Amino acid sequence: MEEEKNKEDTQEIASKDAEQDSLIQKLEEDVRVLRDTLLRRVAESENLRKRLEKEKEEAIKYSNSRFAKDLLAVIDNFERVADNSALIKEKIEADESLKAFFDGIMLCEKELVSTFKRHGISRIEVREGDCFNPEYHQAMCELDSPGHKSGSVIKAFQTGYMYNDRLLRPTMVSVSKKA
Repeated sequence: MEEEKNKEDTQEIASKDAEQDSLIQKLEEDVRVLRDTLLRRVAESENLRKRLEKEKEEAIKYSNSRFAKDLLAVIDNFERVADNSALIKEKIEADESLKAFFDGIMLCEKELVSTFKRHGISRIEVREGDCFNPEYHQAMCELDSPGHKSGSVIKAFQTGYMYNDRLLRPTMVSVSKKA
């Protein structure tokens, strides 16, 4: 009888050991799953923080882009004044008050260009014969031009501008077409 009791006790202990081993394995698996979930959540949180920080920096960096676009009309008008002054250059030079007035206008343009530079707004320089680049140029028309290579800029109609490293407005150009 004692043998049977020992046998039952041994079986009971073995059963409890098996239950404990099973419980330990289940708990270890739960810990692994929870650790993996925690690490993923921490990584997601860190990625979100970095993305929000980058978006914040870009929002600050490009916050004035609408205002800058609106000011482009002003600088365009200054350029028109300078272009048209060549037609009446002799009259401007002959009249001291007209010359002073024109010089004042040109000083305003110079100050606006200086302000643009301080705030990261720069002209896109385009010369006749440059290769057309759709990232910075907008083709207004294609013309036959035997003196130009196909796909090259013939004339710039309106100056383009960059705001930091983004396109604010493309340069409007005419392009030579393929013969």
